[in-house]
Amino acid sequence: MGAAGCLLIGIGAVLAVRAAMRRFLRQLDTGTMSHRTKQVVTALGVGVGGGVARGVVFAAAGIFILVAAVHFDPHEAKGVDATLRSFTQTPVGPWLLVAVAIGLVLLGVFSFASARWRRL
Repeated sequence: MGAAGCLLIGIGAVLAVRAAMRRFLRQLDTGTMSHRTKQVVTALGVGVGGGVARGVVFAAAGIFILVAAVHFDPHEAKGVDATLRSFTQTPVGPWLLVAVAIGLVLLGVFSFASARWRRL
């Protein structure tokens, strides 16, 4: 379980770093986008905000799995829903949850852009 938690943390980190580096633009056919559309997809960070949020959720779930493995308590392992609920128990609580929610909404918007302008 510890290895699975570490793997999930690593996947979350890779997702967040790739999003922050804007590697998602390589997958899109930006040549067929209007200039304005490309600005919106890139400048608003549709892929960046969503990718980082997805990476944070994956890494947080991996941390909970790793903690459960270290403490030998399978009840400490949490899924995505419990991970998101646990964000409210942190000092920045609801604000962190709102930031992740906005990021996941941006990921959804990026998914629509990806479906429309994906390179095949």
